[in-house]
Formats: sequence, structure tokens, C-alpha cells
Amino acid sequence: MVFPVAFAACSSRQTLEDAPIITSATHQHTLYNGRGQPIEAAASKEGAPPVVITYFRSEEDLHADRNGSSEAPSEVGSYYVRVRRPAGNGYRAGNDVTVEYHIQKALVTISAEARQEFTYDGKPKAVVFSVDQNVELSVAYYNALSSHSFPLNGPPAERGSYFAVISWNGDAHHMGASKEVMLVIR
Repeated sequence: MVFPVAFAACSSRQTLEDAPIITSATHQHTLYNGRGQPIEAAASKEGAPPVVITYFRSEEDLHADRNGSSEAPSEVGSYYVRVRRPAGNGYRAGNDVTVEYHIQKALVTISAEARQEFTYDGKPKAVVFSVDQNVELSVAYYNALSSHSFPLNGPPAERGSYFAVISWNGDAHHMGASKEVMLVIR
């Protein structure tokens, strides 16, 4: 006797699951640190194929699919990022996700006591400060008693009260910053 064969179990067609959701904000920001900084994006389902991320310098390049790079950018600027959801591992391909990505200038923090006092010994007294970035600050000293004073030629040596303005004008990678310190020589 011949038995009917069940073809459903032998089918080579696999039912594919819908593409996983991409967990990524569509607008992302970070601060410059001198290294490539990838965006945060991942497929929401375990076992899904990894997302394919491509960085573009302009929205026009993104739409034209030209000049893209898989390398995360490191320079300050605005970027457009395409996140692809490829098919595989039992999942369908999904629509691309576009992310606006901005690398902003790093903050520069100047640390110094607001009032610094020194004992007179005839030698110039420079204010003490530190900075959290690798930038070269400038310091200008002014006579505190004169409202229209011009900068001194350097740190003061004579008894009196002075203002020191510690500053950084900024550059392509760092924001500008300044701090004012009262310097007193007794």
C-alpha cells in the first residue's frame, strides 16, 4: 500500500521574520576627542545580521550614495549616516534608517582659584591654573585699580592688586574659554 507523503515538512521555503527594528536615535551628538566616534545603532533582535553603517559628509552624498565610508568620522562637523538592515539569519531586509550625526567642538575647562595671594619678593608672580585639554592658553595681566588699563608686559612683581585673564580663543576642535583671577601681591 502507498501512503501519501507530507510535503509541508519537506518544503525548502522558510518563512522569514520581519526586519528587526534599529535601536538608534535619528539625531546624535558627541564632542570631539580626536578619534573616530561611531554612532550608536544596533538591530533589536538577537541573531539578526549586523547593521551596515555608512558615513557621509553631506546629505547630497547620502542620497547619491557616493563618497561614503564605513570608518567613523573624527573631525568636528555634521554627518549623515545610513544604517542598513540586511537580510539573513531568517530575517527580511529592512528599509534604511538615516541618522544626522554631529561632532561638536570639545569644551575647554580652565581651573584656577578666583583669588590668589602672593608675598612680595621682587619677583614676578604668575597665576596658577590648569586646563583639561591639550591647548595653549594665554594670560594677560591688568592693574586692578585702573578701569581703562592696558595689559601689562607680563606677570606683575610689585605690591598691589591685579586681574589676570586666562583665555583660549578656540580652534577647529575646541570651544573658546576664559577665566578671570584676582591676583594680590602683599
